[in-house]
Amino acid sequence: MGTAQNVLEVEQLETVFDTPRGPVAAVRDLSLTVGRGEIVGLVGESGSGKSVTGLSIMGLLDRPGRVAAGRILLGGEDLRAASAARLRQLRGNRMAMVFQDPMMTLNPVLRIDTQMIEAVTAHDPGISRRAARERCRDALGMVGIPSPDERLTAYPHQFSGGMRQRVTIAIAMLNQPDLIIADEPTTALDVTIQAQILSEMQNLCRERGTALIWITHDLTVVAGLTDRIYVMYAGSVVEQGPVDDILDTPRHPYTHGLIGSIPSANIPGQRLYQIPGMTPPIDRMPRGCRFRPRCPNAQPLCQEPVALREIGAGRQLRCNFPMPSQDTP
Repeated sequence: MGTAQNVLEVEQLETVFDTPRGPVAAVRDLSLTVGRGEIVGLVGESGSGKSVTGLSIMGLLDRPGRVAAGRILLGGEDLRAASAARLRQLRGNRMAMVFQDPMMTLNPVLRIDTQMIEAVTAHDPGISRRAARERCRDALGMVGIPSPDERLTAYPHQFSGGMRQRVTIAIAMLNQPDLIIADEPTTALDVTIQAQILSEMQNLCRERGTALIWITHDLTVVAGLTDRIYVMYAGSVVEQGPVDDILDTPRHPYTHGLIGSIPSANIPGQRLYQIPGMTPPIDRMPRGCRFRPRCPNAQPLCQEPVALREIGAGRQLRCNFPMPSQDTP
């Protein structure tokens, strides 16, 4: 599966949550790769397992969640075999995560320079404070924050929401990590600021060779940002491939429904398309294909387990009765 060019290789990941009724799988049989300088989208409805996947890769799952099976390789190093101390060395240095709410990253009572310099010296203890401060200033400028010298002395509450999110992205980029996982970091921002941040992230990844996983439910974001996308439903990948191929010719009925429900894909004046039903609770998954109760193409065969299979160059699909290849929503 992996190559020397892959920064991250996840193989058959299974993440479970321990409940009074026993362990329940929130992510099952998930495999993905991200190459150097590549931007990969992880797409799906709320509750599909996207954020749990990101936290599993980072080793940030709190109990009762735990990774029960699979391999997570960062530059060939198995993160599941790494000690807690080793994971702390890697986080913020070789891999970083940007959360939807920047205040999950920023301490409201500390100045920005205090927080950023600490992030530098934690992984580079020999660096001088002056050099660390210069690196922090350059990082703020890199994400489009004006007057970075002045802004370093500010507190988080003195920034707008968009500026706070830029600061968290700058912190993630401080030590030039090999991998960044961004969990819907622009969802709460207005579209103008969102477009600026997406453009800056794209440029940073191309220039520095950073691998990026962008977690989102917004297909309009992945259309202009990502190289490949993985579509998740109920904890599993149902389709993956180059972004243009999947958006132009979605083969899985769920992907087809997601794209069809975008307002711009609907005829003006007509009711918006919506996928019938709801995502099943993780402790009451249907037999076989998890999308079966909501699927217009479901047949009795779909009550049996469905494997992810190759359907072309770089395309994979988990479906017995896909949409026609020339069909578009």
